[in-house]
Amino acid sequence: MKAMRQHIQRIADSIDNWVDPEPFSGVVYLTKGDEVLFERGYGFANKSESIPNEITTRFQMASGCKIFTSVAICQLVESGKLGFDSLLGETIDTVFPNYSPDITIRHLLTHSSGITSYFEEDVDPDYEAVWLDTPMYRVRRPKDFLPLFQSKPMKFQPGEKFDYNDGGFILLGLVVESISGMEFSEYIQQNVFNPAGMTDSGYFSTDQLPERTAYAYIRNLDGTWRTNFFAIPIKGGPDGGAYTTAPDMARFWNALLRGELLSEDMTSQMLEAKIVALSDPTSSHYGYGVWVDQVDGKRRKVLVVGYDPGVSMKSAYYLDEGAVLTVMGNTSEALWPMYREIENILNL
Repeated sequence: MKAMRQHIQRIADSIDNWVDPEPFSGVVYLTKGDEVLFERGYGFANKSESIPNEITTRFQMASGCKIFTSVAICQLVESGKLGFDSLLGETIDTVFPNYSPDITIRHLLTHSSGITSYFEEDVDPDYEAVWLDTPMYRVRRPKDFLPLFQSKPMKFQPGEKFDYNDGGFILLGLVVESISGMEFSEYIQQNVFNPAGMTDSGYFSTDQLPERTAYAYIRNLDGTWRTNFFAIPIKGGPDGGAYTTAPDMARFWNALLRGELLSEDMTSQMLEAKIVALSDPTSSHYGYGVWVDQVDGKRRKVLVVGYDPGVSMKSAYYLDEGAVLTVMGNTSEALWPMYREIENILNL
């Protein structure tokens, strides 16, 4: 704790002077246990109205909320309603004409199912282009994504390798709905957000945003900014797009690690390294819906990462230190090198 405290001023100075590739806009929140070591907002939640980002500002999470989907699946497994080795075809009645019948829940959780997603970043990194033919305002529930990928061919056989896949988590959301009988967002609200005390979090529609919500901004080539309202689905789902605050993320990690969402054994299973992801720059391994930074068989941290047009977030739980560092941004690029700098300052 003392070692972290002595570096706080260096962190503040570094962020204040951050300009490359752009000044940081968002929040930085560092906790250890229930104690807050650093909290500060930067830039504007609403540029046109000059409304500043504050520590209680809600931000889009992009893929950072895949971990909530994973918790939901693990809860259903723990209750005996589902198994990690249950076949996809046994859990939902949707027809996938070109899918292998051997795809399991475990394959979907670890991005090893082999399906082709609705968004293939290595083919076309322009996420906005997905919505040119499918209006984003029609995408409000997991089933609304299906026409974008349910008839696509397999890329490889289930279990063959890691291949990050948003479509796989859409399918997990459909499994949650099928098994629980609840809408996906309602299930997460009642079984993840509420018990974790995440009172500021939710799957909000971009045309009905609550108070204290940051607009996400995309930088144009001429240096001006526009919101990402037409660049993402109108409502987030199992693969990304929830809104949360940095304090709510700290509450989530604490609730998860204290056994308030899953049993100790199931939490351990979820956070274990399940598959090598060395081809991905995010981390070395992946668990169930969570990145695992592991060196020589020892886990250093578990983390979630989110990136969409105008959105950037990273939140990590450092196992040895019992600390949580959450950085959430409402622009795309500044966060990544800045997060690494903060980690370097703290020796994390």
